[in-house]
Amino acid sequence: MQLEVNEEIVARKANGTDIDKAIRGLKDQGDDSFAILTMFENSFIQTVYAADGFGLEYKRDDDLFGCYDDLKEDDVIKAFVYYLDRDERLKTEFTWEPVEY
Repeated sequence: MQLEVNEEIVARKANGTDIDKAIRGLKDQGDDSFAILTMFENSFIQTVYAADGFGLEYKRDDDLFGCYDDLKEDDVIKAFVYYLDRDERLKTEFTWEPVEY
């Protein structure tokens, strides 16, 4: 899976260490910094950083879901690693709402 930060590829075959470093580095890059982990063209998880916290979304085929809980870095890292590992806890440990786009 490919990991991007602010439209720059940081890992073509991302692992947990890459994810940890990328997510923790978003604060240093300022508001609206984002990271995307892509599995396939229409399947990814993404986050955006703002001073009030993180937003989190994932897309599977034509369905987009958002998590708008009070997310911290560790929560986002966990979600990205679940996605990387195709771990079903991604769907159960976070509150997801359908997003219209």
